[in-house]
Formats: sequence, C-alpha cells, structure tokens
Amino acid sequence: MNPEAVNTLLEAEPFVPLRFILTTGETIDITDPTPVFIAGLAVHLFGPKRAGSHLADLYRLVSLRHIVKIELLQASAA
Repeated sequence: MNPEAVNTLLEAEPFVPLRFILTTGETIDITDPTPVFIAGLAVHLFGPKRAGSHLADLYRLVSLRHIVKIELLQASAA
C-alpha cells in the first residue's frame, strides 16, 4: 500500500472510519485517526490511552506491504 494513499484517507474531513485488510486475511478497523502514524513503510497504531496516564493499552506495527485493501466503513448512526 502507498503511504500517501493511506495518509489521504486518514486526513479526510470529515474522517470516515477505515478497515485495513491484511495479507493474512486479518482486519483492523480504524475509527479514530488521531493515534495512527505512518513512518517509513509502516503504520503505527496506538490504542486508547489509560485514563489519567500516557500509557497506551495497545500498540501495533503494520507493514504497508501487508495492507492489501482499505475499505471505508459507514459512520455509526448517533
């Protein structure tokens, strides 16, 4: 996957939730672009911060080569 293409989707206004589909068949849903960073040829994903702390509950590193498809998800109705 091209880093500029991923960045364009993450910076969209308004942001539309995304689903990364990986070469393994695993999916990763991105509902908030704030804790997602692209560095080099990888996407760095951070999970929700613990209340009152700077400790992330989740960290994933995904190679852009393993993202075979990105789907746009419907925003949940409020």
